[in-house]
Amino acid sequence: MLSFLFSKTPLVFFVQSFWRDEAFSYLLAKKNIIEIIFLTAKDYNPPFYYLILHFWIKIFGNSEIVLRSLSLIFYWVTIYIVFLFLTQIFKIKNKLFLILSLILFIVNPLLIYYAFEARMYTLLAFFSTLSSYAFLKENKKIYLFATTFGLLTHYYMIFIFISHLITYFVNKKKLKKTKLFFFIHPLIYFLIWFIFVFFQNNQFLNSDFWIKKQEIKDLKNFAAIIFTGYEKDFNFHYKKITYFSVFLSLITLIIFLTKKRKLLKKKTVFFYLFLSGLFIPFIIFMISLFKPIFLPRYLIGQTILLILFIVYLLSKINKKIVSFFILFVFLYFSFDYQKLQVKFRKKSDYKKLYKEIKSLLKKDDVVYVVSELDFFIAQYYINENRVKIYRKTYEEIPNYVGKVLIPKNAIVYDLPFYPKKAFIVNKESYSIQSNF
Repeated sequence: MLSFLFSKTPLVFFVQSFWRDEAFSYLLAKKNIIEIIFLTAKDYNPPFYYLILHFWIKIFGNSEIVLRSLSLIFYWVTIYIVFLFLTQIFKIKNKLFLILSLILFIVNPLLIYYAFEARMYTLLAFFSTLSSYAFLKENKKIYLFATTFGLLTHYYMIFIFISHLITYFVNKKKLKKTKLFFFIHPLIYFLIWFIFVFFQNNQFLNSDFWIKKQEIKDLKNFAAIIFTGYEKDFNFHYKKITYFSVFLSLITLIIFLTKKRKLLKKKTVFFYLFLSGLFIPFIIFMISLFKPIFLPRYLIGQTILLILFIVYLLSKINKKIVSFFILFVFLYFSFDYQKLQVKFRKKSDYKKLYKEIKSLLKKDDVVYVVSELDFFIAQYYINENRVKIYRKTYEEIPNYVGKVLIPKNAIVYDLPFYPKKAFIVNKESYSIQSNF
């Protein structure tokens, strides 16, 4: 039973080997607080996730499961905020509809994948959801907390913040408790950080992104991409993605046209969810036809708001049997996609590779990686001081692979002299070499 759970279900993501970005998270978070702040100011993400992870490591250790558990906690706290959304803002009273709606979030492929990864995306999802909840509930204290720390977790939180501002200016009369100064404090804190980043010569400001341009033909899959987090670079092709996208778009349009009056009774809620869950991601997608900035995992907060938008639409259907049927269709697509994700998105078994190397290493032996992409993984599984990058100039290494944690002395061009040996790692294999 356990073998099945940890090999054929999303729990496989919990126990598999680390990949580069997760190893980077650990290596950055284990540094002292001042170093974390200065290093993240030169990198591509703000410091808040790494600061939390720093203390998490001090308390619980540094195994893969321990490090990933932090994301899993924020995943479940996010689900709880979604529950508050459904009961307090949507005021859903039908228990079966409420349970099915919650399941739709729990099994969402994008949310569940990053619930088992030692990266900041689930924390971003949490702050995006909490900030949106506080905005619609007009709770100033919670809004200040969630929005400020969201902006200090990932730069794409700015799109959630922009959604709040637009919704506020369009619906001023409905948002009676909300004032413009609600938005001033998070913005000030973010601007202070951004000024600090600017003076640290941030790589993000001075180099190209790794994100690829979108193609106009992918527009037909847009809605399903936001829902699932699907990227063409994955090791599989989801053949039903266009059908799913068309279904999602048609259902949205039909319900809006038939239930327009009901939907607009809570005009602010409808406007905000449509704006943040669909319209702004669509604008980002269109911009990415020319300047690549669209990456589904960076829009994980918008994924939650899109699903909330879908549930809000379905909650306005009088015949619950119809809304149940549509929910089941969405659940079908979620599980169908999840099967492919579990099968094809497994990370390479680096743990096994480096465990074997570690068992053979003598006191003065070293590990050389041919690709800089393997540098952090080798450091995590072996030892930071025994890993080098072999025969690559420092200038060749792109900034976006975490260059802030790669010192110039990590580059080597010569093999050690026997009896010292170098274990040269090339992807998932290695050879042992020395100079004589």
